[in-house]
Amino acid sequence: MVKDPVCGMNVDEKTTKLKSEYMGRTYYFCSKPCKETFDKNPAKYVSK
Repeated sequence: MVKDPVCGMNVDEKTTKLKSEYMGRTYYFCSKPCKETFDKNPAKYVSK
């Protein structure tokens, strides 16, 4: 399990289809709105 960088919810990286690549790293999301929010401004969420 990994944490959704937007909302902090636990996500199973093996089963989710919602993921984005940023700076050579893969981020996983619990929902489409979280992925869309991340994709608009990924630097905001990876600096946490």
